[in-house]
Amino acid sequence: MENLHEMQLTIPVAHMALFVALLSFCLLFARYKLGLSITFCFTFYWGFIYNKDVFFTNFEGSSPFLFVYFLSGFLLLLFALFSFISED
Repeated sequence: MENLHEMQLTIPVAHMALFVALLSFCLLFARYKLGLSITFCFTFYWGFIYNKDVFFTNFEGSSPFLFVYFLSGFLLLLFALFSFISED
């Protein structure tokens, strides 16, 4: 629990405003799948940007780890695109 109290996450206000605006438009126009995809993309981006020091120092630039990270992101986006073209 102490680690959670010490943790600080600073997301730029411009990123957060863009995220909230895009998500609001998706919800207003009932585009739920698109909203989930946008949420995934922002989360994936923030997860990489704010942890890239950990990726490159603790994993020592581990190419297999980064490959798996981006492959999983690509597969999830591929599944999202497939759900867009499939019928509800």
